[in-house]
Amino acid sequence: MDPVSAMATASAAFGALKKGFAIGRDIEAMASDLSRWMGALSDLDQMEKEAKNPPIFKKLFGGQSVEQEAITTFANKQKAQQQRYELQQWISLTMGKSKWDQLVAMEGQIRKRRKETLYRQRERRRKFVEIVAWILVSGVGLAALTAFILLLKSHSASADQMVTCRKVKCEKLENREIVCVFRGANNTIESQFFQYLEFVPNEYQCKYDPNAKKDMTIQESLEQIRKSRD
Repeated sequence: MDPVSAMATASAAFGALKKGFAIGRDIEAMASDLSRWMGALSDLDQMEKEAKNPPIFKKLFGGQSVEQEAITTFANKQKAQQQRYELQQWISLTMGKSKWDQLVAMEGQIRKRRKETLYRQRERRRKFVEIVAWILVSGVGLAALTAFILLLKSHSASADQMVTCRKVKCEKLENREIVCVFRGANNTIESQFFQYLEFVPNEYQCKYDPNAKKDMTIQESLEQIRKSRD
């Protein structure tokens, strides 16, 4: 159900009614066209109500389409009101006001039936879709938040994790300092400086660094340290 289709139905039924009146057909003979026309007008009224209070997701993501739909619905509603006015004038002048009042009562019954069936089902479907959409959005948001927290924890754990590094080699520098290279898991390499005659441990708790240069030998590491201290 959309305003353009509803207006097309109303205009087709209204055109049939005008032709029927022109050739002298009575109201009872045009009951089918009247029912179609009244049903289409009822749909336009319902769509106008929905356009004034669209679902939250339609407001958030519909953008200009929501405004365009509201404008289209309003314009078609005005056309339908003009048709209603013309029909009222024609029937009241040719058949009397009582006949128009009978048609208004029949229209009320048609609107009531459509509200209890079509519009209620439409509202249930809309609410169901909205609930499912909320569940999906909440699930995606929760999953993204969980992944972000896990990522932060992973980075934090990697940054703070300490591993046991064992002494690989030591060399004495010209300033009588001793530099020792310790190596741990995944080629984690760390160097420590000691004073001459200072106790040098065989193991050392160093910061886990799996991204250390794996192609550098212990000798090359010592050579770089020596150059940096010269």
